Amino acid sequence: MSLRLTPDILAAAYEFVRVTPPFKGWKLPHPDDVGFHVIRDKGAYGDFRVIDGLPTIRISENCVGHTQTLIAKMAHECIHLRQHLTGDKEVHGARFKAAAKRVCKYHGFDPKTF
Repeated sequence: MSLRLTPDILAAAYEFVRVTPPFKGWKLPHPDDVGFHVIRDKGAYGDFRVIDGLPTIRISENCVGHTQTLIAKMAHECIHLRQHLTGDKEVHGARFKAAAKRVCKYHGFDPKTF
């Protein structure tokens, strides 16, 4: 893996995703209002959670080592962020799958790995 993750790189990836369709229409928070953490989980690419009241996206440096993977996983977590903001508690339910389908189509991600 060649990409060295930092919180600043995660924030930049988030901002890229945030300003592209379909995310742009979702009015996701500015990167200053989201936490970004690099983790070392070997079993997960990343996750979304709220830590001390701050929506936080965590990406694993053990699983993500390329820009393409980072952008895809950030997009995935941005759908979870939207779910949090809209009160959708169903983690990978019908609304997530519908949003993921649109995201994959626009960005060219493989829906099987998304």
